[in-house]
Amino acid sequence: MNGWRWLKGYLRAYSGASITKKAIAIYVAAVLIPGCLLFFLYYRQTSGIIEREMSDSMLQTLNQAEYNISNGLANVASVSDNVIANQVIVEYLSSSAKPAYEQFQQFQELEKLVASLERSRGIHRIRLFVDPKLTYSREGIHFFPLPLLDSGSSWYRSMVDRNGANYWRGTYRQPYLGESDADVLSAVRMLHDPLHYETVMGVLSVDVKADLIGDILNRVSLSPSQEVFVVNDDRLLVSHPDTSRLGQPSDLTVTQMEWLSQSAEGRFRDDQGASSFLFRRIPNTDWTIVAKLPTSELSGKSVVLTKISAVLLLGIGSVVFIFFLVLAFAAAAESLNKRIRDMIRNLKVAGSAHFDGSLPKPKGDLRQLEGAISRMVQTVHDLTAESYRSKLHERDAQLKALQAQVDPHFLYNTLDSMNWMAIRRGAGEISDLIEALSTYFRLSLSKGRDVVTLAEELQLIRSYMHIHNTRDEGGIEMICNVEEALLTCRLPKLTLQPIVENAVLHGIHRKRPKRGTIAISVRREGTWLTIDIRDDGVGMPPERLEQLLEPPGSDKAGESYGIYNVHERLRLFSHDNGAGVTIASEPGRGTTVTLKIRLDA
Repeated sequence: MNGWRWLKGYLRAYSGASITKKAIAIYVAAVLIPGCLLFFLYYRQTSGIIEREMSDSMLQTLNQAEYNISNGLANVASVSDNVIANQVIVEYLSSSAKPAYEQFQQFQELEKLVASLERSRGIHRIRLFVDPKLTYSREGIHFFPLPLLDSGSSWYRSMVDRNGANYWRGTYRQPYLGESDADVLSAVRMLHDPLHYETVMGVLSVDVKADLIGDILNRVSLSPSQEVFVVNDDRLLVSHPDTSRLGQPSDLTVTQMEWLSQSAEGRFRDDQGASSFLFRRIPNTDWTIVAKLPTSELSGKSVVLTKISAVLLLGIGSVVFIFFLVLAFAAAAESLNKRIRDMIRNLKVAGSAHFDGSLPKPKGDLRQLEGAISRMVQTVHDLTAESYRSKLHERDAQLKALQAQVDPHFLYNTLDSMNWMAIRRGAGEISDLIEALSTYFRLSLSKGRDVVTLAEELQLIRSYMHIHNTRDEGGIEMICNVEEALLTCRLPKLTLQPIVENAVLHGIHRKRPKRGTIAISVRREGTWLTIDIRDDGVGMPPERLEQLLEPPGSDKAGESYGIYNVHERLRLFSHDNGAGVTIASEPGRGTTVTLKIRLDA
């Protein structure tokens, strides 16, 4: 009862108080008291927040280390890809039935190729485990017999499961002929016979020293007592500050290993809470970078920062911020009622036109509000005008789109009329040429589609070659070797035509006489569609090959632009940098262009 009487008295006093006192009362009830409660809760909660922010900052450091390691591994993987993409190496490794003297000649060429690739940055040794029937299989430096590998080891089984893709073998001690043993890690992969894919020709191992990772981890600085290492999914150490532990099991428990496999990065603590772990997985491997550091160092820093920030917030916020806010709010409240009445009167008398941007310089405490209203009305006017202009542009775009649909239709009808005129006059060759040209235009436009089937692309090439052979009196023969099941595979429009055009113009037409053959073969390799386009033209020197896949400048020829355009479109279409164009050529022996496209893109 007394409480109710006190509340009624307080409300009566509040209703009769001046606006300044009302403002102060509202500020105390709505700002000051909730602010103090928020400061208290902030002090209680901010320690964990700051600790998480520090962990996130440390994870960023691990992310940078992972980026540097991934770049190094990508360079090694690129060398491995270059080995298996080399047609000479693949051909020689599958020729165990040839005479010994031919194998010796092949060995000399292989030795030069491998030695050249071995000079790439970061590569320590390239080893090929091949068919023991090859005479050079026991050479002991670059070539070894395939049975020398332990097919029962876990890394070997993992490599087999990769089905020809790279598998990163963890750090191990490797003896080398003519030099001291070294701690290395390797990119290993199965080598399959391209003509009989189920046949294994050997195993490729590209070795790099373990320092590739160790030097990067040594530059990571998180805390004085940190322990940063790399561990694989088998709990074996790939890199560690104590090199004697390389290849040995880590101290992580089974539960902690499960944490590592559940996400790309994260943090956790051990059961006792004494140690904190930050981790980041390395893409395309089964490796994880782990940073172990005492929880006390991590939480100790956050507690210090929490105390400092709390003192600053409570001190400065309570003394300075609150004081000036109360004064400013009280001063503004005195003139609030008067200025609001003035604004209402102006709006009633002049309407919204009073705030159309021509408003005279306002006076009083609410001048910012008046200016904001003026800008708001002006913005509405501007948006209305912009909407009108947009509708005009939209109408123009619709008209242009309709016109673009009419033009190809008119072209098809014209070509069809020309074809019937040629047939009626007995000009069969002209009729065939017009029909091929009509088919070429229809397939090139493909009803606006950017992706077509392999069958449509091959039909486009046949029309293109028919037009060329009609002009050149059948000087070029085209051979297609494609399984029927692959004809429905999808690929970007106009993928094959620039390659075939280059083979005709820059390969066969530079021969004397201008006659030759273009062979197109298509095969499926796992999730990849591989297309080989071979010609027996004049070929090109190695320095020209290096320029074809470079971004063309204003001084580059159309040949380079066309191939580079196809290369970039295949990579974008496949969402994989492994896709694209590779070229092999020798002067006087023709050119082979290989296209790789992901089937699951």
